[in-house]
Amino acid sequence: MPSAALPPPVDAWATVSRAARPVLRELLVNGPRTRTDLARLLGLSTGSLTRLTKPLTASGLVVEGATVHDPANGRPTRPLDVVAADHHFLGVKLTADRLYAVVTDLRARITAETTEPLEAPTPDAVSAQIARVRDRLTTAGTPPAAAGITLGGTARPTADSTTAPRFDAPFLGWRDVELRDRLTRGTGVPCVVENDVTALAHAQRWFGAARGLTDFALLTVGAGIGYALVQHGRMVPAGAADLSAFSHHVLDPGGPMCTEGHRGCLASYLSTHSVLAAAAHGLRRPVTLDEVAALARAGDPVCRNVLGPAAWALGAALATVANLCLIKDFVVAGEGLVLLDGAQRSMQAGIADRRHRDPDSLRVTLLSPHFGEWARGAAVAAIRAFVLRED
Repeated sequence: MPSAALPPPVDAWATVSRAARPVLRELLVNGPRTRTDLARLLGLSTGSLTRLTKPLTASGLVVEGATVHDPANGRPTRPLDVVAADHHFLGVKLTADRLYAVVTDLRARITAETTEPLEAPTPDAVSAQIARVRDRLTTAGTPPAAAGITLGGTARPTADSTTAPRFDAPFLGWRDVELRDRLTRGTGVPCVVENDVTALAHAQRWFGAARGLTDFALLTVGAGIGYALVQHGRMVPAGAADLSAFSHHVLDPGGPMCTEGHRGCLASYLSTHSVLAAAAHGLRRPVTLDEVAALARAGDPVCRNVLGPAAWALGAALATVANLCLIKDFVVAGEGLVLLDGAQRSMQAGIADRRHRDPDSLRVTLLSPHFGEWARGAAVAAIRAFVLRED
């Protein structure tokens, strides 16, 4: 552990050289590694690796574990690992009417969480509420090193990378809103703001179902339809128009109608609004997602006939992405997943309808439908910015 004369660990991260950041990322994401393994994985000589890791161990950011025998040469060695428990990060996911927040350690393990209604939808009110949540979640421990905030919106492109991005967030009624600097001032810690689907995809690649994968797609079903594609280890850039086109991709021209007048698009089958509207029409009363799911499991014909086509549409969407992008691994998230309990057969039918050969080759992971996973994704956005410190 670092001595009292050394800078605090949080400050020490700022001294990490650009060349050493891949070492920290590898240890953080994949756990303890011997020096031999690290050199091989990163394409470094043992001398170069020693040069890079020496200041990391001296500062206390990286520690040596118990002695083991290196499988490559049989020699005794002490694997390196990052000190994850000493750093905390705040993650906040915003919806149209609620705030979901978590505090995690450096490996995105949740140590505290909460949720509450948004008191007011204005940027200033939301910033002030996040600051209060930060104070409540960290009263018993050290303040977070950074905070990540995610929302269903897109950043407007800026010519200057040092300028805080401005966001459009339709669910909150925001247009051209600057959040990063406003939140940093309010919380007293560095903040990053990201699209929620993008942050969730990065979180799954670093610490979740897609860890170790260089190619996968993330689809989300809920108030909106989200999509993120990672190929060769990099996120494929997507703008607002791209994501809107994906959510309104037509699966069946004779299908239900969405709010924009398209028949049979993904949104018409899978968006929360479409599902609830179809169920309410058949039941002749308002319903919630949980109620629709429970009624379907109980055999209600209206809800079963709403959820069956929705699950089919999800399967057809997965197969379409697989066919066009040559992707086999998928992660599916969102509150709409409460509807898929017991409807996996319909989802598999949708895959088979659009992927005539080898439909069983797709590997699909369904995440929890609860928003804690999204808040954790927001914390990972802060962790990534903190560790990578791209400049």
